[in-house]
Amino acid sequence: MAKQIAEVQIHATDTDNRVEEENLDVSVDLIDDNLYLGNLACARDEKSLQKLQISHILTIDLVPLPRSILDRPNLTFKFIKLADVPKEDLISQLPDTNDFIKEAISNGGAVLVHCYFGVSRSAAVVIAYIMEKYGLCYEDAFTLVKSKRRFIGPNVGFVAQLKLFGHMGYRINRDDPRFKQFRLKMAGQKLKQVKIIPQLFADLIKPDPGLVRERPDPIVYRCKKCRRVVASQSNIIPHLPKQVKVELAKKGIRPPPSKLTGINCAENGQLLIEKLKSLACQIMDQTIECEESSDSNCSAQILQDGDEGTSQVLDGYTEGNMVDSSITARGDERSCRLVWFVEPMAWMRGVASEPHGKLHCPKCHNKIGSFSWIMGCKCPCGQKVAPAFYLVPSKVEWSNIVQNVQITV
Repeated sequence: MAKQIAEVQIHATDTDNRVEEENLDVSVDLIDDNLYLGNLACARDEKSLQKLQISHILTIDLVPLPRSILDRPNLTFKFIKLADVPKEDLISQLPDTNDFIKEAISNGGAVLVHCYFGVSRSAAVVIAYIMEKYGLCYEDAFTLVKSKRRFIGPNVGFVAQLKLFGHMGYRINRDDPRFKQFRLKMAGQKLKQVKIIPQLFADLIKPDPGLVRERPDPIVYRCKKCRRVVASQSNIIPHLPKQVKVELAKKGIRPPPSKLTGINCAENGQLLIEKLKSLACQIMDQTIECEESSDSNCSAQILQDGDEGTSQVLDGYTEGNMVDSSITARGDERSCRLVWFVEPMAWMRGVASEPHGKLHCPKCHNKIGSFSWIMGCKCPCGQKVAPAFYLVPSKVEWSNIVQNVQITV
């Protein structure tokens, strides 16, 4: 039997008729030292494998290689089940695929990375490896790989995930707001399908920051009515104002690897910021009043795209890209401060089982915001965020003083 990787049992089919049906020719290219990128036909062709002295095969496809191949001696296999669609979670696999390639090459082996055509899925995996090995951004790594295999083309969702992978320093940083929002989108997509958040995403519901615990965050957000802590700085999901993204797009400015696009908030003018904050409070207050009166038409206004008089619903899962480019790193001065988007927390009732709802202070039960896994929310700055869990500025206050003991109900 073939070797198994990471203690994952490979269940192979006895035959694979897809290559015969498509009459696919062998296609393979040398990308880097002992690293080849090819198609399924190459992985199935014994002569090609012997000629290239392949010792490891990394398959990114919906089905593993047929057993007739997996039973070949002196070959080590790894199988990643992944469809070539933008909504697939590629980024979570990249640390493992990079480690597989690095370990094989360091031990003197040669690796073949393949999907069906060797164009999108396997190309994305190889690009991720090149990014980490040479410390490159996505664009430069893509150019390098394309110079060796001219017809590669990862889908738009994979491209966005590769850029995020670069932003995080070629690793998975679960505390990065951009990765948090990515997983929230993945969870929202599942909730849309099965009507409940799967156990796989249970860690997205963060502990209640208002409960007594060691080393509390020095920056917190309190209910203005009863001063109960409802969020800490680490719970904030910062986003860039829409006008920031538009202006940078016009100028063609390329952000450094450590940050997403944006300009300094000071450039917008402090007076404008104050006016927008006031507007944000008015809009969000109006939204909550609408919720209290159960006026579905009114409450839907904040969840619709009002640009140019349209009424397009904000569904974050029809865009084909699970990475939200408006989400920025925490502490970025360029982020919008008109609305506080946060991650879901344990005190939020119904957040793990309902597609949308209102957020009430867990102590005084005052309405302080809303959430929507599917529709999302449009900030007064014009930026759309989905999923969205937001706190209304007029209902919640910022504080940089935390008491040693927080009494909650």
